[in-house]
Amino acid sequence: MDVVRTPLPSEIAPLHAFLNSLDLRSFTHHGTVHRGGDHLSTTQALTDWLRKRGLLAADAAASEDDLRHARRLRAQLRGSLGQRAQSPGPLEERPGPEGSVPLNLRLGTPPGQPPALVPVGAGAQGALERIALLVCEAVAAGTWGRLKMCEAADCQWVFYDRSKPGRGRWCAAELCGNRMKTRAYRERQR
Repeated sequence: MDVVRTPLPSEIAPLHAFLNSLDLRSFTHHGTVHRGGDHLSTTQALTDWLRKRGLLAADAAASEDDLRHARRLRAQLRGSLGQRAQSPGPLEERPGPEGSVPLNLRLGTPPGQPPALVPVGAGAQGALERIALLVCEAVAAGTWGRLKMCEAADCQWVFYDRSKPGRGRWCAAELCGNRMKTRAYRERQR
């Protein structure tokens, strides 16, 4: 079943992609098993991911520290969305004080424009700082609250909740919602 979606708001699209760079979906749909994966599994994968989204120059590359920081930042952001069913990964991916991501931002005051936070770092570190700034902008614009994690334990895809009341529970009602309701029904029938 193909689900037709309206495009994400442009300011939220990079965050959506970053949060879903860890794909935990493991369900079966019409006999096809979905196998997720981590799109930030190596320094080269992180470099390619950032370049593809215009966040990293062609002559720059991510380091092991950058990879660790990217995975920590992603874990912290996914955790803030209510990461319920995922068991914690390796220590360097767990959110918390021991897994804080060093981000450096400064207040830029360009002539004739309002002050704004800008990344200080270069390369992949600067790209991660830009992602953090996108989070701040999304929070300020009220769009961060529309990002939700699918409640299906075998999905956990981050989706943009377009429902009017903002109470969406599943990334796709016709896929995850249907599966979860069918499971609940079968359990009640037992």
